[in-house]
This record gives sequence, structure tokens and C-alpha cells, in this order.
Amino acid sequence: MADYGRGIKAGIVSGIIYGIVSGIIAAIIVAALWSTLVGATTGFMMGPASSAFGAVFMWMLIGGLVGGIIMGIIGGIIFGLIYAAVYNSLPGSTSVMKGIVLSLLFWVIFSLALGATSLTTYGIMYYGIVNVVVGLLTALLWGFLLGKFWEMFAPARPVQQAPQTPQ
Repeated sequence: MADYGRGIKAGIVSGIIYGIVSGIIAAIIVAALWSTLVGATTGFMMGPASSAFGAVFMWMLIGGLVGGIIMGIIGGIIFGLIYAAVYNSLPGSTSVMKGIVLSLLFWVIFSLALGATSLTTYGIMYYGIVNVVVGLLTALLWGFLLGKFWEMFAPARPVQQAPQTPQ
């Protein structure tokens, strides 16, 4: 029988960590592109409009981190429930390997296939960096963490006492 409570706990904790890491990576990517984005856009703006543009980007950085944590929790609950439901069917001999297999499946579906919609909007460079490279690394991290927390939240096994010999 699937241990859904254990899956939810493992999913939430791993999802929060995943969300923080994803938010930090998103902030780094925006910071790396900051001068290009601000320079290209504010070239057409004068005075207060260019300052407002910078403020908007700062809020995007904060929003990316907060949004990453919130989506990590929501995604973690869903990921943990699915992991618990299919745990015995997943290939792999350890919980970590099973988590990585499932996260790679999700990466292919959500980051590569559905993420391909970003190709027309942002181009191949963005897709390659964000969806392929960052998506793969964070998927591997999430699967690893899910497997580790699955093991951590395992029910405690009763300690077997050695039989006492009468003296």
C-alpha cells in the first residue's frame, strides 16, 4: 500500500529546497542579463521611467524566489503523492534512484516538451540554458532530495532485543 503521508512530507521538504535553489538560479540568470535587459529597454526611456523599470526587475527577483518556494511546496505535494503511488513500479534499487528516475521523467515532460513553448518567445539560448541545463540540474537535485527525504521519513523499525539467557 502506498505511503501517501510519507510522500507528502518528503515532497514538501524537497520541494521547498528545490524552490529556493530554483529561485536563486532564476535571480542569477536575471542578474546576469540585467545590464542587457535594462540597457536595451531603458534606452527608449527617460527619467523616472528608467528608474521604475529597475524597480520592476528588483521585484521580479524577489518574486522569483518567493514564487519558487510556493511552487516548490505545491509541486512537492503533487510530486510526493505521485512518488508514493508509483514507488514500487519505479526502476531503481534505492529510493534516491527511484526519485531521480521520476524527476527525469517529469523534466522531459514539463521542461523539455511543454517548455518548448518558450522557444518562440525567448529563443533557443534561453531554452537551452533554462529548460535544458538548469531544468536538468534542478530535476536531478529534486529527485535526489525526494529519495533522501523518503528514506528519512521511513517508519521507525522496532529494535530487536537479543533473547535473554537465564543464568
